[in-house]
Amino acid sequence: MAGKVASELKAKTDAAWTNLTRQLQGMESHLDRSDASGQWTTREVLSHLLFQPGWDPTVTLKSFAPKTLPVIDMEPGKPYLNDERKRMSLKQLVDAIDEQRRQVFALVAPLSDDELQTRKARIPLFKQFMGTEEIPLAQYVGALFDFHWNDHAGQIAKIRKAVGLPPAG
Repeated sequence: MAGKVASELKAKTDAAWTNLTRQLQGMESHLDRSDASGQWTTREVLSHLLFQPGWDPTVTLKSFAPKTLPVIDMEPGKPYLNDERKRMSLKQLVDAIDEQRRQVFALVAPLSDDELQTRKARIPLFKQFMGTEEIPLAQYVGALFDFHWNDHAGQIAKIRKAVGLPPAG
């Protein structure tokens, strides 16, 4: 059974997932549209949420440790759009993101609250907005699968508006 921290992470991530998928309703024919010139398209946003091709969230999460912290270098602002993702349907992109979510929580759920706080990684990018680069596993999961998804759901909401779709309900 998941501990309190894992349950809270799951609840927040599920809410972010609901927000993201709600914004995507009706967007199949608008995958390659953006809200303004030079802005990402819906496809690019979803590709970005999948991270670089071949990224395995479980490998990343398993690397977090109580001592000898691994360094995780992240490059913000990359859509990671490759030929395969250019051919994917909205459903395929959403299914791929959902699979990552399932993998993450299959790994996170059995961890104790203590493990989720003491297993850490050094993530230099996070220092600028979290004040530290030593990030506990729980905070990393929350940042990537709650804050990050909600942030990009807002971006997709702008695209919805630009293409003439009603606000997601």
